[in-house]
Amino acid sequence: MAVSDETMARVRKWDRHAAEEVLAECYPVVHRVAHVLIGDATAAGRVTQHVLRQGMRVMPGWRKGLIPENWFYHHTLLAVRETAPRQPPSPDRDLLVTAGPTGEPSYVAFVRAIRSLPGQQMEAFVLHQGEKLNPRLLGVAMDCSTQAAANHLAAAMETLRSIAGDNFSAHADALHRACMSLSPPAALVRSGARSQVGRALWRRRFRRLIRRLVILALLAGIAYAAWRWRDPLMEWFNTLRSKATTKPS
Repeated sequence: MAVSDETMARVRKWDRHAAEEVLAECYPVVHRVAHVLIGDATAAGRVTQHVLRQGMRVMPGWRKGLIPENWFYHHTLLAVRETAPRQPPSPDRDLLVTAGPTGEPSYVAFVRAIRSLPGQQMEAFVLHQGEKLNPRLLGVAMDCSTQAAANHLAAAMETLRSIAGDNFSAHADALHRACMSLSPPAALVRSGARSQVGRALWRRRFRRLIRRLVILALLAGIAYAAWRWRDPLMEWFNTLRSKATTKPS
């Protein structure tokens, strides 16, 4: 997926259609990553909505050249780390199993092994196999160097190969298909993007209205004070003018 520089320029001007285009492009990434990393639909749904709201708030301030997909990968991963339950879901509820193409015991054991990996190893393997991210993009998403991401991935693959044996490639492919199957429907993507952009624009207009009302209130207060104290103010002004125009003899 790719968002053009022209679209991003329009986003920075708070163009509604451009913002919806960016969110619609990145919504599936956020949804998939949250769901495959957490494994629980309820918790993943909360993360998805949080990241989309966060993205909509900061999107108009993105610098030129920023790649939206990379931002969403990174911040989805951060949100998952902050909010994911301490215990992974049971295999009968884990989305990598329930959304996967097979329920074979060996694949279920493979998923359990993935969930038991150290956090960054699990992230690197799932994002590599599920989203096909290379080490450089893994580093961007995981907020670490390319080499560190490659090391986490290599350690995860070594552990999982030792567990899955000859089934490793088949199970890794099944995980990828499970990840892709968790892409949200197109109708949900469109409605979700419109909803997020609409709420963000409403909040922006509301804040702008409040600022204008505060300014008007201040101006009204100043005008009232000037009217209320007009006589002392005029006397003070006339005194100053008289002193300014009086020449010393």
